[in-house]
Order: sequence, then C-alpha cells, then structure tokens
Amino acid sequence: MQIFELHFNPKLKEKQVFDSFVYEPQNIYEKKLGTLYIIGELQNVLPQNLNLLNNLAQIIKKKYYALFLKTPERALSETLKGANEFLSEEVKKDNVGWLGNLNFSVLSLKDLKLTFTKTGNLKILLIRNGQIIDIGKNLDLQGIDPYPLKIFFDTASGKLIQNDILLVLTKEVLEFFHQQNILFKIARLEAFDEKKLKEILPPPLFTKGEGAKISGICFLTIIKKEISPIKKPEKIFFQKEENFALSQIIFSSLKPFQKINPIKFVSQLFNRVHPVKSRKTGIEALNALSARLFNRVNFRLEAISSQVKSLSKPFTIFREKIVKSKSSNIKKKLILILLLILFLFSGFLMFKKREEKKDIEIKNSLNRVQEKVNKAENFLIFKNEAKASSLLGEAWQEISLLTEKRNPFKAETLSLKQSIKENLENLNKLEKIENPEEVSELEYKKRADSLTPPENLIPPPESDFNFDLFASYFSNLYFLDKKTCKIIKYPYLEASNWGPPQTWKEPDNNCFEPKSMAIDGSIWILNGDNSIIRYHSGSFQEKINLDFFPFPEDIIKIKTKPNLPYLYLLEPGKKRIIIIDKEGKIIKQFQSEKFDDLKDFIISENGKTIWLLNGLKVYQIKL
Repeated sequence: MQIFELHFNPKLKEKQVFDSFVYEPQNIYEKKLGTLYIIGELQNVLPQNLNLLNNLAQIIKKKYYALFLKTPERALSETLKGANEFLSEEVKKDNVGWLGNLNFSVLSLKDLKLTFTKTGNLKILLIRNGQIIDIGKNLDLQGIDPYPLKIFFDTASGKLIQNDILLVLTKEVLEFFHQQNILFKIARLEAFDEKKLKEILPPPLFTKGEGAKISGICFLTIIKKEISPIKKPEKIFFQKEENFALSQIIFSSLKPFQKINPIKFVSQLFNRVHPVKSRKTGIEALNALSARLFNRVNFRLEAISSQVKSLSKPFTIFREKIVKSKSSNIKKKLILILLLILFLFSGFLMFKKREEKKDIEIKNSLNRVQEKVNKAENFLIFKNEAKASSLLGEAWQEISLLTEKRNPFKAETLSLKQSIKENLENLNKLEKIENPEEVSELEYKKRADSLTPPENLIPPPESDFNFDLFASYFSNLYFLDKKTCKIIKYPYLEASNWGPPQTWKEPDNNCFEPKSMAIDGSIWILNGDNSIIRYHSGSFQEKINLDFFPFPEDIIKIKTKPNLPYLYLLEPGKKRIIIIDKEGKIIKQFQSEKFDDLKDFIISENGKTIWLLNGLKVYQIKL
C-alpha cells in the first residue's frame, strides 16, 4: 500500500486546521479490523478547538480497535456512535463553534474491503481503469440531526482491486485539481509512484508565490494487495503397506507390561498372599515356595509315570491330530480377522477420502460465492445496482444450500450469508419496522365496506360461472372465475344499477390458478406461481416475473389505483407488504415481526398511507 499525505500550506490560514491520520493494527486482534485512515478539516477555528481533530481521531481509533470481535463494517458503525456522543458532549459544554465547520472522513480497509463514512464537504474519489468515480456521493446528502446530535450517519462499503487509487480531498484542493486537470492526469497514468506525482503537480505549488494560494489536504493511497507468506497445505503421509504377523499385534498390546519385573512381581504377590513372619526377603520366600512345589509335582509325576507310559502311544497320535486341527482352525481365524481389519481400514480410508472431497467441494463453493459477492460490490461502486442485485441473488441461492448440509466451515458460511442478506435487503429497499403504528379499526371497516361487491343488486351471469375474485373500476364490476380464468364485466348504469353481464375476457393459458385481481384501466392478475399478468381491452399484454429479495413464495393479494404508478402486494408468510412499479421494479418493502397474521390491506387515494389488517388489529404505514 502506497500512501501520500499532501498538506498544502497547513499554517497559511490561522482559522483553518486540517490533518490526516493513519493507524496500522498493532496486534493480531486489531489485524481483524485492518487499517484505519482519518482525514479531517476544521474551518473558522476557535482556540478551544485547535485539538478537536486530534481528539476525535484518537477516540475513533480507540473505539474502533476495541471492537475486534465484530466485522469492520459493524465496528465502524458502532464507532460512529461513540464519535457522535463525544461531539454531543462538546455541545453540552457550549462548545458549538465547530458546528457547520467540520469536514471529516473515516475509512477502514481490510483485505481490499473498504468501509467509510464522511460528514461535510470532503470528497472521496476512486480512480479505476482511467475512470474517476465519486464513491462518497450518496453520503453527501447527510445533514445534521440536532436532537439528539448526530454528525455521522451511515457508512458505505465496497470491494477494491489492485492498482485502484483512492483520494480524499478538501474542497479547495479539489477545485484546484480540477482547474489544473490533475485528477485526469493521475487517471491516465499506467503506473503511479512518487516521482510521477511530483511531475503531475504544477511547480508553483512548491513556491511561496502561487503555492500560497491553496490550503488544504489531499490524501492519496494506491491499493496494493498485501503479500503474506502462503501457508502450504498440510500433507498427510500414509505408512507403506507392509506384511505383519499377529505376534506384532499381540506384542504391541502387551507393550505396557514390558517394563514389569516378573520375579519382583511374583515376590510381591507371594508376600501379600502369605506374609512371612521372619525377615526373609521376598526372593528367598519365592525360592522356598518353588522348592516345595517342585517336590510335590515330582512325587506326583513318579506315581503316575508308569500308567502314562502305557497309554502314551495312542494319546500321542490323538494329540498330533488335535494339534494339526487346532493349527488349521487358528490359521483360518487369523486370516478372517486380518481380512476384517483390512476391510474396516480400507472402509475408513474411503470414508475419510470422501469426507475430504466433500470439504474441498464446500470450500470451493464458498470461494465461488465470495467471488460473486466481490464482483457485486464492485458493481455497487459503479452504481450498477441491477447487476449487483442479480449476482448477490445467485450467491444467496448457493450459500443457502451450503447451510442446509454438514459444513466444516459453518462460522465462515453463516458470516458470509449474513453479509449477503444485509446487502440484498438494502438493494431491495427492505425496511424493518419494530413497532408499527396501531390505529382504530373503524376507518378500515368504513373503507373496506365500500369495496364489498353488491351481488344482490346484479343480474346473475351464466349458471356455471363462479364469483371467485372481484374488483371494480369506475363503478363497473369485474368478476373472475378461478377455474376457467374467464372475466365477466357488469357495466355501471346509475343509482346502484348495473347492466347485464358481458364477457370481458375469454379463458386462455396465460392465467394460471389466479389468487387476486386489481384494475387501473388494465386488469392485473396475480397467478399461483407469483407471476403477474396484465390484460387490456380483454387481450393479454405482458407477464411480470417477480425478482426481488426476499424471494416471493406465497403472495396472496395485489392492489393498485388508476392514479398511482405502483402495484401493492401482500405476503403474510414473509410478514411484509411490497410496493413495485408497473414494470416489476422494487420500490419499497415493509416488514415487521408484528405482521404475524396479515389478512388484507387498503391504500389511501394518494397512495401515501397503507392500512394493514393483521388479525383483529390494524396497523398504519405512512410513506
């Protein structure tokens, strides 16, 4: 990583201070959060605020590296709360001179992942492949919340690549760089170094004349991936296949007993069983015992020796047969045991190899998912949200499969899945409401009653038609038969009178297990597969396949109004209401754990209020 901190005439203006800070991680815990860059400028400085930038930078550094258990994104978000608290305390001390004069940015860089925030008129630019991108543009809209005081709001993040150039500039320096065409000169450089930077900067900058006309800071860093020693995969060596005897197995099992002295052991055992009263040693007692036993055995043998000799010959023949038979059986059993051991061992090796292969496949899948996430983050930097959302959607599908099976990289998988989920929710405009506003059900009932079909006031259609779905448009009534997908229209006459039924749409193959219907001049039908089809003047016009996150599973209702450009969808299973434009693009989603029994909803005439019927409660959402 190459870093250039360009301070132009830092002592020129007494009422202006600026500085840049680079904090490298100092231990293995801080390395989890990467490097921290802080750039600040304070204008119209009062004496008590001369050290404000340094104090704020120190607080941010201390708070940030204390959160090493969190991801860099979450750590920076938590750190900003601490920074806001510090500045809020300054206001309580009546130190308000810095308000409106503070331009400040904080950037975190870990493994090419950039997370940053800013306040004021600093510019954060990215130069990639000759293009200059204002990556801090979305943060420019942030203001200041006075109650409670909030200077830092959201963070932004993205994936950098090798040779990206990141710049943070104060307003005056940015204007000067534009006038001198310096940014475009930097963008056109194939390779960037200190020498070429000096060549690009105009010589008057280094003189007291023209150089004294500019005051500010340019923080520039060239992204180079840090090279760390690659850890070689650990090799597992299996022993050579060798022939071995059963005696090896037996001796190995008896190995713990090899250190026992047999004479000493028997001696101790004898002394325990027959303790001697004299002071004889255990060995002397053992010798005496052996002599007595030998005499007894010898006497017995002499007594029966003559009988044994007479019977020795037939017994000898019989013994030889038995020995041969036993030897044959033992060999067979040994072969069976060895075969069993080999079978179990080979099975173990096959199982281990199969598990290792699965682990490698899972790791490769994780790498592919991470690669898609990195590409999506790059598209976000270039404001291509559609492509980023598509890639993240694919990554979500793949990583969801990995969490459903045995996974030795569970922690890594869940962390990546959570990151993908948060990005998808942001891209798909999902807003989670902890405590939705609850209102009286009277207003809802009044509006709902006005939408009830007056079946008792209309003439009956053909006998086999079913009034399954209903919608109205300029007091004309439309009914859809779910079984046939046929639509019948009752034209409005006057004074709650309707004309005879007319066939508005004949059955066709585009309509499939319809669940809901809405009308705004065209008729919109929600199909059983969550697709939406549009008819106009009785003819099929288009089909919209919904593609947003969380992916639709069972949407039950669709509504719209002639004066509104949106379609409104209700999905109780996901506890949400969805707003899309009439081309299928997501506009907004509202989700709450309290939407646990969604039944229906009503939209106000101007589309700015939605009333949700949730069981016996009514919740109100204002747009």
